[in-house]
Amino acid sequence: MNHPVYGTLSLAWQALSTATSVLISAHIDPDGDSIGSSLGLLHFLRSQGIQAHIVQEHPIPKNLQFLPHDSAFIQHDDPDIAHIVTTADAWCILDLNAPQRLGPHILPLFEQYSGEVFLFDHHVNPILKAQYSNVIIESSSTCEIIARMALAAHLEINTQAAECLYTGIMTDTGGFRHSRTNADVMRLAATLIESGADPVKIYDKVMNAQSLASMQLLGLALSHLSISHEGALILMIIRREQLHGYSSEDLEGFVNYTLSIDGAKIGGLITEWEDGTVKMSLRSKPTHEVRSIAEYFGGGGHMQAAGARVRQGNLEEIVGKIQELVKI
Repeated sequence: MNHPVYGTLSLAWQALSTATSVLISAHIDPDGDSIGSSLGLLHFLRSQGIQAHIVQEHPIPKNLQFLPHDSAFIQHDDPDIAHIVTTADAWCILDLNAPQRLGPHILPLFEQYSGEVFLFDHHVNPILKAQYSNVIIESSSTCEIIARMALAAHLEINTQAAECLYTGIMTDTGGFRHSRTNADVMRLAATLIESGADPVKIYDKVMNAQSLASMQLLGLALSHLSISHEGALILMIIRREQLHGYSSEDLEGFVNYTLSIDGAKIGGLITEWEDGTVKMSLRSKPTHEVRSIAEYFGGGGHMQAAGARVRQGNLEEIVGKIQELVKI
């Protein structure tokens, strides 16, 4: 892509490549872009002899565990995490614009960190402070930013890195269907395929990994949709008793079904969890936006894909407020 902002990425790599030990962290409730960009960057760093670890609040989702990630992830309860953090030369924060999105266990470590911070992200209005900020909202994904940094620095993209970065671009563009999909993104995807990413295998691993129980839950959710605004707003609402025994990764892709209904302009997955947290995942057609709704509840995201979580939230009140905030 010829956008001038990408020209700064080679400078970011030049600074990062002087480190001997690097931490990598992304947002809670990880997805294909956060995991793919974290692992892609990790493979580039390790290929240059730089020690790198991913410090993550939540574990890698089941449908992304096929990505090469041996000995990469350090959980927040690891007994060595304090030593690993304090001895790192740099901390790379990926795919988030607010430090709170690191999670309740990683955030305190980050707030006490005194080394250099690198931010790579494509969300608007970043409030996370970093010595090297690479926020490129024109990008389809954070994986695109990491891939373009590698190309700008003339790094070899091996098969492992290519698989990870292609996965994040594919998922954050909705299978190359969202508005950020353009010729430059498709050319980059082709470069990653030429570098070893298998698009058929990756799609199958990511999209065809739901359990039978998860599919049965989807059937239940689809049979109890909330339809308002003359069919333009479709909300999939799953209550806490229905979610007993499930995790958030069992709901991967559920929200996309709401926009597949004829006439739908805005869709959402609203889930109520046993600890009292209400989570929302919102999507919209290109003619509408959902980021402002998520921001009202303390969340954020993109114009057509956003989310939030409300601790000790009232499900009925939240659904009613979403219906009130929707502009159609």
